[in-house]
Amino acid sequence: MEKITVPFISGDGVGAEVTPSMQAVVNAAVRKSYGDRRGIEWKEVLAGERAFHETGSWLPDETMEAFRTYKVGIKGPLTTPVGGGIRSLNVALRQTLDLYVCQRPVRWYKGIVSPLKEPQKVDMCVFRENTEGGYAVGKEGFNVDDDIAVDFVITTKQGSDRIARLAYDYARKNGYSRVSLISKANVIKTTDGNFLEDCHKVAENYPEITTDEWYADIITAKLVDKKRRRDFQVLLAPNLYGDIISDEAAEFQGGVGTAGCANIGKKYAMFEAIHGSAPRMVTEGRAAFADPCSMLRACVMLLSHIGLQDRADKLTRALDICCFEEKKIAITGRDTGATCAEFGNYVMDTLKSL
Repeated sequence: MEKITVPFISGDGVGAEVTPSMQAVVNAAVRKSYGDRRGIEWKEVLAGERAFHETGSWLPDETMEAFRTYKVGIKGPLTTPVGGGIRSLNVALRQTLDLYVCQRPVRWYKGIVSPLKEPQKVDMCVFRENTEGGYAVGKEGFNVDDDIAVDFVITTKQGSDRIARLAYDYARKNGYSRVSLISKANVIKTTDGNFLEDCHKVAENYPEITTDEWYADIITAKLVDKKRRRDFQVLLAPNLYGDIISDEAAEFQGGVGTAGCANIGKKYAMFEAIHGSAPRMVTEGRAAFADPCSMLRACVMLLSHIGLQDRADKLTRALDICCFEEKKIAITGRDTGATCAEFGNYVMDTLKSL
């Protein structure tokens, strides 16, 4: 019997709802295919508000050690502490584990409301550099005086080179013919200029793939232009621009509640829901109706990463049926009145027929 240990962080706010639902669905998916021969052994670790209340630390050492030991993990949404301390828990996790690429697939699903006129033509993947740029570790800004504040942007050749290789490898493997480089090198000439130069050098090893350049402000506009949007396939961006563009792209497919995320490095990988902890839903008593689909989409990527591709494919199919083809609506509670747990049960029932 083979058990794969996966550390998990439930998350804050609605994380307490979406994470158990995700685990139940994944357990059912794996059990259907392998019975007791293979499975996931979930190991809970702490981060965020719950960790602070129980241990006095927002990100305990034991959590980082678990991710290092088992090489892979998944997390729900975390609330970043206000004021001093860790600037961002998500950034701290990515930088400590050197998860240098944030990979966001973007695909529209039948039946989901999109702001686009032709959302069925959306098929792209955003590669965001995850550890440098405006979020560079160890380089927090400072106030010079009451009138002047300074922050830092850091770009390294190694950082640009390694994410570019992953993006171009992904394009080649998945049959994409174009990689779009995103920057503001017309104004930010040193860091963004070096990023572009390094990416173009990597592109020389992929002669079958077309490389084009877009300024960050222009591409945010062209992504909503139906005539140009179809040209975008793989988008490669520094940290800050990738953060903005990947969230914009998620709206095309129905919102951040429908999208998962993979954070990948040389040694470790962490998968996560891309939405926040939604404290308003908690205070309004609506947490039970939180949408679990972002966590489930993240788990599709997790299953693929750990070698359970057949289960990843089946779970994708089940989600398509439940959320879109039968219009059970991934945004639970709006049209069906389904709770997060009830939606999870619906996905599990659908898996039985696949």
